[in-house]
Amino acid sequence: MTAEAPTPPPGAATGAGAAGLGDTLHALGDQSKQSVRAALATGQALRALLAADLALARAALGRTLVFAVAASALAISTWLLLMAALVAGLRALGLPWAAALLLAALLGAVGAVVFGLAARRSLDDAGLQASRRQLARLFPEDDAGAGVDAAPGQEPPP
Repeated sequence: MTAEAPTPPPGAATGAGAAGLGDTLHALGDQSKQSVRAALATGQALRALLAADLALARAALGRTLVFAVAASALAISTWLLLMAALVAGLRALGLPWAAALLLAALLGAVGAVVFGLAARRSLDDAGLQASRRQLARLFPEDDAGAGVDAAPGQEPPP
C-alpha cells in the first residue's frame, strides 16, 4: 500500500492561491487609491472652475454697474433736455435753440439705450453657466420627466 498525499477540500486556498489573493488585494488597494486621487482631482478642478466662474460673475456685475450708472446719467440728462426743449418750444415756438436741445435730447436717448443694452448683455455672464453645466453632468436628475434633453411634454429616454 502506498501512502497518498491528502487532497485539499474544494475551495481551500493553496500556497499559490493565497499569494494570488494577496496580489489581488494589493492591486485592489492601489486602484482604490487611484480612484480617491481622481475624485480629489475632480473636486479641485470643480473648485477652480467655480472660482473662475465667480470671478467672471464679479467682473460682469462690475461692468453692469458701470453701464447702468452711465445709462441712468444719460436717461436723466435726456429727461432734463426734453423738458427744457418742451419749455423752450412752448415759449418760443420754433426758435433755433429749441431744435438744438431736441437734437441733444435725441443723442442722450440713443446713448441711454446703447448703455442699457450693454448692461443687459453684460449681466448674462453672471449666471455661472459653466459651473451649472458641470454640476448637472456630475449629478444628473433621475426624476421622471426631469430630463435635461427632453422637450416639454415628452418623457426622457430610458
